[in-house]
Amino acid sequence: MDNENKPSGIDSLARNPLVVGLLIGILAALVQVLLISAGGPEAYGFCVACHTRDVVNIGVNALTGMKLAAAPISQNAVLPVMTVVGVLIGAFISAKTYDEFRAKTGSALSYLWYLLGGLFFMVFALFMGGCPYRIALRVGYGDAIAFIGLLGIIAGVLVGIRIATTIAEREV
Repeated sequence: MDNENKPSGIDSLARNPLVVGLLIGILAALVQVLLISAGGPEAYGFCVACHTRDVVNIGVNALTGMKLAAAPISQNAVLPVMTVVGVLIGAFISAKTYDEFRAKTGSALSYLWYLLGGLFFMVFALFMGGCPYRIALRVGYGDAIAFIGLLGIIAGVLVGIRIATTIAEREV
């Protein structure tokens, strides 16, 4: 392999799942410490379900004058609700940087399935008390409902992997 095609040290580290997982875990712990020290609840460092709920509720409150509930830290700070926006922007930049971005086209039915999947995710994530971080904490405290939720997450991931694999095999 010549030097032109050989990935740099940072690129090879960025492609190593162990390194990326450790880096994400360390960054998530640091954000968690910062948010808790700012008065936020535990297990609120990064939660797509809770933060999306807060973004929507705060936006509706601002536009309509309603009083929908939002976590106190989200009402008093910009940082927590911006994590969802940051994930979307970061994912877009990463996909563009590594030439992985492709606009998908599909039928109205496929868009409906994506919408329903997102709605079901949000409803059940909020029903279970938030995100997998919070569920893991609740399982640690011996909460049986959280354990059922954790089993549901595992089953959902396995079903999702099976569906994605089946679709990918059909496209080949």
